Amino acid sequence: MGIVIRQSLRSSTLAYIGFAIGAINFLFIFPKFLTTDEVGLIRVIPSAAFLLATFAQLGLPQGILKFLPTFDSNDQKKKEFLGFTMIMAFIGYLLLLLLVYVFKDQIQTYFSRKSPLFVQYFEVSLVVTFFLLFIQISEAYSRALLKSVPPVLFRDVVLRLLTTISIVLYGFEVIEFTLFINLFMILYGVVLVCHVVHFLSIKALKIGLRFEKFSNADLKKILKYGAFTLIGASGTQIVLQVDSLMVAGIEGLDATGIYAIAFFIGTVIEIPKRSITQITTPLISQAFQRGDMREVALLYRQTSINQLIIGGLLWLGVWANLDSIYYLMPNSDQYILGFNVVLLIGLGKLTDMLFGVNGEIIVMSKYYKFNVFAVAFLAAVLVVGNSLLIPRYGIDGAAMASLGAMLLFNLTKFVFVFVKFGIQPFSSKTALFLVVAALVGLLNSVIPQFENVYLDVVLRSMLITTLLIGPTYLLRISPELNGILNRVLASLKSSN
Repeated sequence: MGIVIRQSLRSSTLAYIGFAIGAINFLFIFPKFLTTDEVGLIRVIPSAAFLLATFAQLGLPQGILKFLPTFDSNDQKKKEFLGFTMIMAFIGYLLLLLLVYVFKDQIQTYFSRKSPLFVQYFEVSLVVTFFLLFIQISEAYSRALLKSVPPVLFRDVVLRLLTTISIVLYGFEVIEFTLFINLFMILYGVVLVCHVVHFLSIKALKIGLRFEKFSNADLKKILKYGAFTLIGASGTQIVLQVDSLMVAGIEGLDATGIYAIAFFIGTVIEIPKRSITQITTPLISQAFQRGDMREVALLYRQTSINQLIIGGLLWLGVWANLDSIYYLMPNSDQYILGFNVVLLIGLGKLTDMLFGVNGEIIVMSKYYKFNVFAVAFLAAVLVVGNSLLIPRYGIDGAAMASLGAMLLFNLTKFVFVFVKFGIQPFSSKTALFLVVAALVGLLNSVIPQFENVYLDVVLRSMLITTLLIGPTYLLRISPELNGILNRVLASLKSSN
């Protein structure tokens, strides 16, 4: 357990460093050196690649996580399993290329009118897809070996830093645009090479291709599991990538670039949820193993109210300072068109936080298969919503579809958990906090802006934090928050 905790702490630290690099890229580097359609292009290329790679991988990464530990006692079987995975990945990629070739005209027609630049560089997406396919398999293999740090380091830090460097080189006209796109493509190959070097350094790159120990029963079991998990994995990637692709096809790369920046700002709200989920999920699993539904219900309520408080504070902070954020961005007159997108995406993330760990409860229970179909349902709703709303409302429509799909997704899981387990996460404290947050929002709307934008951000953020957290503490809305603040106050008193 000590190894797991150390790995979690290190990977979390790297993830936050990676987010900081991403924030610099999205808020300053991209708008400074790239046009909106160029930002859209470097958003759409990996979006298409992630989506395509998910289908090409045939559920193999999930299969590695599930089955590789069962082969630990048989080194030869482990090698053959990895060899089988590599072969299937190549087959999956070849099948994907065949499918893309069959539907090439339809793909080009969809993007050619509004995003001809993406059509011009579509083959780049296919190369990035190849790299991503094996990066995702490598990441799964690392995690199966309990090496969770390298995937985060390579993906969140190395890739983003190299992206920054390549954009700066292009921005200062050291390289021209086509070379920049090719360099952007090669960066994913560099990440894959980093994984290979890491495996070689720990002597873990052992692949067998003779299949003497690998039985037909193993083959059927792995393929069946892979086919099932492919449904959930493809649904997840559709949810993550389809809005950018559909905005590019319907509105163009200019709109996609604006949407990408706004979407990034909106997702700031969900960052704390990731840490809370990492901590809570093992506790839920242990509670289910003990049959302790009271503990599950308690964790459900605690995550809901605490995520709502943190997410509510962040959403109000982003909303109150959004004009200032855009003012500080280069070429803000173009990107401020994403103002409503930030708020709507943020509300979608806040909705997800409000419903607590409903998905984790389902996944850790005997009904785990339901979550796969729920994700597939979410993907279908999102595609339909984008199809209806983007033509009418543009990038705001994509954000509306995301908010509506997220709300429906969580309501579905909420009802399922309530029907199957008889528990739900809300209480009178939920409503009480929403009233406090609404009043703080009203107060912010009547506070005049300072001429100095930096001073305005600092003072407004401090005021919102005080006005929100103060009543939340006094009304004892969250025992966990009160406990943390009491310890902070006690330490301050003792230091004086």
